[in-house]
Amino acid sequence: MKLKLKLRLALALMTVPSFFLMVAAPSFAQTKTASADYADLVALYEEFRGSVAPPVVNGVPDYSPAAMARQFEQLKELQKRMKAIDDSDWPIAQRVDYMVVSAEMRGLEFQHRVVEPWKRDPAYYSTTNLGFGPKMHGALAIPKLPLAPDELIEFKAKLDAVPEALKQARANLTDPRGDLARLAIVQKEVEENVYGELAASAAKLQPALEPSAQRAKAAAADYKAWLQQIEAGLPAHGGVGEDNYAWYLRHVLLLPYTPEEIAVIGEREYQRQVAFLKIEEHRNRSIAMPDPVTTRTEFDEKRMKEDEDLLAFLRDGDWVTIPDYVKHDPDEGPYQFPFEKDPSKPGLFDPPLDLHFFFQAEFRDGRPLRAHNLPGHAFDSLQAARDDRPVRGAPRLFFVNGVRTEGWAFYLEEMILQAGMLENLPKTREIDYILGAKRAARVLPELKMQKNEWTWKQANESLIARTPKWMEENDAVAQFDIELYLRQPGYGIGYYMGKVELEKLLSEVAMQEGAAFDIKSFHDRFRAAGSIPISLIRWEMTGRDDEVRTMRD
Repeated sequence: MKLKLKLRLALALMTVPSFFLMVAAPSFAQTKTASADYADLVALYEEFRGSVAPPVVNGVPDYSPAAMARQFEQLKELQKRMKAIDDSDWPIAQRVDYMVVSAEMRGLEFQHRVVEPWKRDPAYYSTTNLGFGPKMHGALAIPKLPLAPDELIEFKAKLDAVPEALKQARANLTDPRGDLARLAIVQKEVEENVYGELAASAAKLQPALEPSAQRAKAAAADYKAWLQQIEAGLPAHGGVGEDNYAWYLRHVLLLPYTPEEIAVIGEREYQRQVAFLKIEEHRNRSIAMPDPVTTRTEFDEKRMKEDEDLLAFLRDGDWVTIPDYVKHDPDEGPYQFPFEKDPSKPGLFDPPLDLHFFFQAEFRDGRPLRAHNLPGHAFDSLQAARDDRPVRGAPRLFFVNGVRTEGWAFYLEEMILQAGMLENLPKTREIDYILGAKRAARVLPELKMQKNEWTWKQANESLIARTPKWMEENDAVAQFDIELYLRQPGYGIGYYMGKVELEKLLSEVAMQEGAAFDIKSFHDRFRAAGSIPISLIRWEMTGRDDEVRTMRD
């Protein structure tokens, strides 16, 4: 899918856009021990990215103490060389890339200094790529059988490595945490069933694969049983701690807020969403909420219309440039959480319907969520696949772009409401506010878990209790969300804080440009900056370095 645009994009990267030439030059300088040019930064970045994956021995990623110690020492040397690069005279666009590289290096540093998932997080050893948050290198995608002969050999080798990977996991997990172990137990329950289904399918379609699948199933069951034996005696909390969390926000995510400021903003936004929801509910009190669709055919027909309406609204209204490659995908289907991929569970449309929170919304009117996922996440992915810039075109590591990614997607949910797309859809406006309240209700649980004040259970209960509609006990969305926000700091707050950052930037650029401000141009320039922290996009678009100065060292 990658397009051959290297020459054009490289020239664009080396040339400062005319808009940027009008803004003030950056004011902060650095003390350096050596000088280098942009090509040296790119070479160092490529070397760094080549060092991130663990060594693989006999098909098993090596997370042993010795291997991780070697990786950490290698990182320290790379960071030392990074600090020796003097970028003070570079154009802003290249200095932004410098900070992106630095943030990713700090992300790996944070993994080693603080998170240490190979030691603390039993769920890190997810051997399947079913969507369970952060996971070990080389997790398996389960294919549809039968496989071609060459594919069979490769997949069987990976499957045969599962028992050894989980055996080594037990040795590596010297500091496991109770909440993380309990989440891993649920994960391994799903994996055990997935491997069981694979074995049954292999028995019919590809018998050579069945013994390997059975061994993987047994290994998952043994690992689960081991965790069940030890989890009650483990330290309960799995967060990184308040000081570490604050450092991560500023120096990896490049987010210019303290945890205390985020808590205040999150609560204020929660109150705003609930208040606006109640105003809408009163305004629409004589109108019934539409029923959810009940069949896949109904769902697909509804989604196609919603996607086409949404893209037409954004294009025709000159809100943002939507390339032709952003379009409805008839094969996408409903998004399913890992728990819903458990073959022991009923199918999604099997009666009676058991709809989690997001399906309660989308199966009634999917426009707000489609704004989030089509011109939001899908557009981001498709555009990134076409970006050949040496730093910005690389997939981000360690969630460095997470606040930007979720912020843009969530911003679009409310933007279509404010822009008038939902003017004649009163109950859809309610759905939009329900979704917004739920996003805001995520903020406090993440903050409390990462400060080790709340357990996963307490955070889960808070999210369920404060979501104003459609979220019951054991809801799959609440289950997945709270696991992800514990295991990936910054994810739960990223939706709201990313939207806040984007709205702040819009207001700054609008006031800076005055009557010349054009919102389509703003959105296009924001997107053209790439998948990087919004504080860095702000530096490019306004010339203001007051935030990034505090994140430099």
